[in-house]
Amino acid sequence: MVKGKTVIRRLGLSVSLAIGTFGAALPALADCAVIDQLDKLHIIQSRLARDPDTALFATDIRQLRTISAGISDRATLDAVAGNRFTAHGAAFVRFLQNTRSLLQISSLDDPLSVRPHFDRQARENLAVIGNTLITLRCNETQIAIDAAIAAERGAGGSSDAEDLAEVAETLNRLAGEVLRPRTAIILLLLAGGTALALPVIKRWVVLRQRRAKRHNTLYPTRYLSETQQISGTLIDINCHGVKLRHELDSPPPKGQTVEIAICDHWVEGQVMWSNAHYSGVQFRKTLSLSDVAAVCALPENPQMQNGAPRDAASQNMS
Repeated sequence: MVKGKTVIRRLGLSVSLAIGTFGAALPALADCAVIDQLDKLHIIQSRLARDPDTALFATDIRQLRTISAGISDRATLDAVAGNRFTAHGAAFVRFLQNTRSLLQISSLDDPLSVRPHFDRQARENLAVIGNTLITLRCNETQIAIDAAIAAERGAGGSSDAEDLAEVAETLNRLAGEVLRPRTAIILLLLAGGTALALPVIKRWVVLRQRRAKRHNTLYPTRYLSETQQISGTLIDINCHGVKLRHELDSPPPKGQTVEIAICDHWVEGQVMWSNAHYSGVQFRKTLSLSDVAAVCALPENPQMQNGAPRDAASQNMS
């Protein structure tokens, strides 16, 4: 029962993510007034891309500023019935971003200031927008009607009833989008991917924590420092390194490469810190959890405490 609730919860999360991601792709009636403004932006920028050094340059830049200030990404996506992630919706969002970038670098007194903007990507985007606008353009009557409706909305505001009607319409469109076969397939894929990925991620996190956990031990060993083989004791260990107690007259210097005998094989590591009694060694390669367990399984020597002779440790504490 608990497992079933977990699956449902994951599916609900996936649905929410998918709706948030693809909700921008809802079908919308073409807004001829917005499309006309986009067409003007395209015409002006195409002219500037061909040759900015004309008598119309200052006028063109002013027009771009005025038109760009009145068009949002959301209104554009609604007008062209697209979304910001795929197909022509993404191209129009990039087009508006390019327009804003162009205006940031433009100078009314210097037509050549806009030339660096029109690189290969910007010109390719202009070509895509031009081809798409061919099928989106409206006639003058349609443009005038939509412009009048937009002006009326801006002047008169909206009542609570109109707001509720708009919300209801949006919900209806959202429901229609969710029920489309393409969206259903996307939701199923997201749900399946989430259900498969979460256990893998959880196992990875647990394994990472187990590898990082340090374990106290008293493991007698030998280590190779340069050409010498020296006796020592591992005080604690995890999969990434050890704390090594070495002989007083043989501290390996910081940065030196040493090899430590662990479970019948030599493990290479680098000394990260060292003092008169101990050294911290980081392994070159991660040690297996089975080797760490074998080191920790060694019974504690009753004559030792914290890696030092018990009498010496007691004297230090007193």
